[in-house]
Amino acid sequence: MKKFSTLPRKVSLKPEPKKKANLTYLHLDRVYETLYADGDINLIDIGKINPLMTFVILAQLILKTFSGVQKSSGYKQLLNYPDDFEVDLVIYDFIACPLLLGFMHKFNNPPLIGLTGYNAISQTSTLLGSPYHSAFVPHHCRLDDQNGFVKRIGNYLLHWLDYFLRKYFILPKVEAGLRKDLPDLPSLAQLEETARIAMINYHPVFEPAEPMLPGVIGIAGLQIMDPKPLPEDLAKLAADRGFIFFSLGTNTQPEWLGEERLRHIVEAIRELKEFTFFWKVKGKLGIDLPTNLILRPWFPQSDLLAHPNAKLFISHCGLLSTHEATWRGVPILGVPIILDQFMNTIRAVKAGMALEYDIRNVKKETFKAAIQEMITNPKYKENAMIRSKLFRDQPEKPLDRAIWWIEYVLRNPNENIFKSDAIDMNIFQRHDVDQRWADKQN
Repeated sequence: MKKFSTLPRKVSLKPEPKKKANLTYLHLDRVYETLYADGDINLIDIGKINPLMTFVILAQLILKTFSGVQKSSGYKQLLNYPDDFEVDLVIYDFIACPLLLGFMHKFNNPPLIGLTGYNAISQTSTLLGSPYHSAFVPHHCRLDDQNGFVKRIGNYLLHWLDYFLRKYFILPKVEAGLRKDLPDLPSLAQLEETARIAMINYHPVFEPAEPMLPGVIGIAGLQIMDPKPLPEDLAKLAADRGFIFFSLGTNTQPEWLGEERLRHIVEAIRELKEFTFFWKVKGKLGIDLPTNLILRPWFPQSDLLAHPNAKLFISHCGLLSTHEATWRGVPILGVPIILDQFMNTIRAVKAGMALEYDIRNVKKETFKAAIQEMITNPKYKENAMIRSKLFRDQPEKPLDRAIWWIEYVLRNPNENIFKSDAIDMNIFQRHDVDQRWADKQN
């Protein structure tokens, strides 16, 4: 087998990366169509409701996603692969639900690596037996990071609702769907527990310190490459004067903001004539745009943030975006939409490199004032550069670390030494509930 480290390492966020000779895409082409078919999804509205209710809604969305997966051409291609097709390794995103993990069994259970763009160590519990630390580690979907008594109770409930919804609601339904095509499928929980290691989007510059099993590998910043020259037209626009990059992420649709909010945003931009604004947005806004606003469905985000004229990043604070801005030393005006974006924003604010702004209640005057505060107050840039230095100070590049561990599993396909014995305990045993109950009886 060709040595993994000699293979192409390009990581691209473009919808259709260039094809490589040793790379085949299996497209899950019906997922978004199925997910948005009813037109009842608006992440702007979902994001600010009670996190407990958010979990319930997300569980339903995961099942809709699975329905789209089963309709997709890539799923059918996998079904048509021969059972003796040789698979050396499976790397899968474990954070929501293992929608395709049933194919592990079809292909004779090759070594498994868990991978996620999330940063929560506790989410590796189902793979390696990692402990939950709800007393002092905020759940990644919290809307704040306070640790008072009531907040800790809420945090405890969030951790366990997350666990129970996944194990007793989502996994059984996905298993039932997979067994229609893979009738001898074992439980997905059993398949997950064969994972050798878990690679997560973690670095202590962003997250609170907590105990971490040796098989949990932090690879935050993996997607960040040395900056490349901008496309010629974009380079000319960026070179003209200071610019501000604006992105609400891949999944947020502009129509979810509504015309009134969009007008307030655009009018604030119009009055900030001294800056060029690059806004990553699909489609048209349907309102008159100022000359200093450039709309495009895609920008080379990391390369743009590396440009010396990048003054500010207005971001939903998805974790990858937060990492890229931090690595490049660019201050953030955080406009979180949903889930971990609130916690990512809170932590960037605590680091002194960000402000949080509620995009749901956007007004021209306050939006403009927030931008001006961040541009004119040097502390945000100074703190961003401090965080950048801390983030970059690593013994190797995150991508090299990830490749080393992938090669480790390939070199040792039959070894599974990083798993905690807690993986074989139920949740009551893991947390000594049975022991405490027994003590009370004596």
